[in-house]
Amino acid sequence: MPSRIELLCNERGLKMTGQRRVIARVLSDATDHPDVEQLHHRATAIDPRISVATVYRTLRLFEEANILERARVPQRSARYEEAPRSITTI
Repeated sequence: MPSRIELLCNERGLKMTGQRRVIARVLSDATDHPDVEQLHHRATAIDPRISVATVYRTLRLFEEANILERARVPQRSARYEEAPRSITTI
């Protein structure tokens, strides 16, 4: 079954590669607000071929499509979560 983020990507016409699906699933399953390193660690546990560059590119793509929001926390890395307005469109 597709994750919430996968459904939003499909709805917005984004091309979904296998690695993007893994990243989308990791983000949808997250109960916290992971940073890039945490996402990369979790995603490579599923698919070790995913590079940190792929995670950055995928996050940027999801952010540009208003699927994710980046939360800047002072003195910490950016954290990512589903954009509130994207949740209501499913």
